Amino acid sequence: MKIIKKRTVLIMALLSIMGCSNTDAVSTNTISPMINQAACCTSYSQFSWIPLQGVDISVAINTQSQIGQFPDGKSYFAGFSLPGHVEQMQVTLESFIRGDHVFAPTVMLLNADFQPVKIIDLNKFSLTSSHLLQRAAYQHTFTMTAKNTPYMVVYSPEKYRGESITIPHPERVRAEELGLPRPIVTDPEIKYALTGQLHLAFKPTQLKSYQVSSPVLVPQGQTLIADSSVMPKAVTTVPAAVSTVDVSNRAMLPETEAFYNQQITSAIKHKNIKKALQLLNEAKRAGSTSAETVFVELVQ
Repeated sequence: MKIIKKRTVLIMALLSIMGCSNTDAVSTNTISPMINQAACCTSYSQFSWIPLQGVDISVAINTQSQIGQFPDGKSYFAGFSLPGHVEQMQVTLESFIRGDHVFAPTVMLLNADFQPVKIIDLNKFSLTSSHLLQRAAYQHTFTMTAKNTPYMVVYSPEKYRGESITIPHPERVRAEELGLPRPIVTDPEIKYALTGQLHLAFKPTQLKSYQVSSPVLVPQGQTLIADSSVMPKAVTTVPAAVSTVDVSNRAMLPETEAFYNQQITSAIKHKNIKKALQLLNEAKRAGSTSAETVFVELVQ
């Protein structure tokens, strides 16, 4: 019996060691993942862009997101662009901490030629604590302009893979705010991950203005008289040049189509039919083929 017990203990010890070894291997893969798929594009101009319409946007960075090859490594990313009527926009970007991981964001701002002009690294972000109505997140506020930086890309450099941070436990933060005794809790360790959840709140601070020049309309068969004391002279009207872009046959990108449908759905759920109609009209002008169907199904 003693021999059997010793063998049993030995087997259990070996299994325990093997189990720990497997756990460490899985943990390593989880903490320090790499992207094996090819990048979506060979230049930034080929990225798909989400317009910064409305007041805020929530975007999931996951394995279905675009993959970009950046100077500091390959990453899943999301691209955003200023609307045509906005000259300057204030943007607040948050990358939420979910469970024990977070997407460590870096922001790349590009000019109209899709050339990077500014990089906002992770060290520029502040770490906010979680509250009753707010999740812990990396947060930073910056400005985009139509003249210099109309495009933005949010990605996570490879140098953060395998790294982690320790954040204050929510109960400890709450106790400190209320002046209560510090609870006996362990501050959680948060790993930097390939994927995450972004939230963007934005506010236009300067809009573009323009003038509309229209021709002088003269009723058919009549002439325009400049001065009644002189002989009337026929006036030939020349139509003003108008720059138009035909989008009726332009296919909308799937990401943009999904974005408009999501925003229309959200507006209707919040009973904001006016906003939903505005989004519907924008989507149709941009070439959407499904926005009207989504709108009609929801209002019925």
